[in-house]
Amino acid sequence: MEKRSEIVDWSLEETPSLSAQAANVLREAILNEVFKPGEKLVERTLADQTGVSRTSIREALSKLQAEGLITRVQGRGMHVSQLSESEARAIYEARAILESAMARMFAERAGDADLAALDRAVDQAERSDHPENAREHARDLDEVFQVITRGAGNDVTGQMASVLRTRVTYLRTITSRVASADRRIESMRLLREIREALKAREAIRAEELIRSYVERSAAFAVDVLKTLNNNETKPGKEG
Repeated sequence: MEKRSEIVDWSLEETPSLSAQAANVLREAILNEVFKPGEKLVERTLADQTGVSRTSIREALSKLQAEGLITRVQGRGMHVSQLSESEARAIYEARAILESAMARMFAERAGDADLAALDRAVDQAERSDHPENAREHARDLDEVFQVITRGAGNDVTGQMASVLRTRVTYLRTITSRVASADRRIESMRLLREIREALKAREAIRAEELIRSYVERSAAFAVDVLKTLNNNETKPGKEG
């Protein structure tokens, strides 16, 4: 019998598939509010815009649905998800549990390279902290918490956190656009305090600080969503 390596060329190109590329483009469009919450996404239109097949678009939409960015409405197709206040609370409750635990693990397990990466990530988040850079700042905050996730060294909690990541990024983006200067200053102060606790290996303090940071973010995000959702449902507002 011939060896498998002689029958099949097992080498694969590392470039993303067309559906993965389409998912990346559509994800960024949603996070940048090119497509608004509640807006219908039409396969044919998206295929024309991106230049890929409807099959690739369908696969991309399925991926974004799994991430919670879009919702299939019975009889009406795919729409950009419109997070409710209760959904946001649930996301932040899960974040508080996961990220506080990972902060403790990071403080106990992180190596020198992880600590250096944390320094760079927090510094970059501080540089991008401006309302006009809301998407960039959200991306930089994502990197701070991904550094903590990697340094925690627990693949299971990392996988659980990844399920929430896209919706957390969306919430970070919309809140960054409207945060006051005072709020931004306080948020970065807390983030620097978290960094110092992690670098000092103060596991319990880091855990408490992350939980406080997330709970503070949750309260603000719920208020922002309440305002946005109320504006969307005002009489005379087209949906």
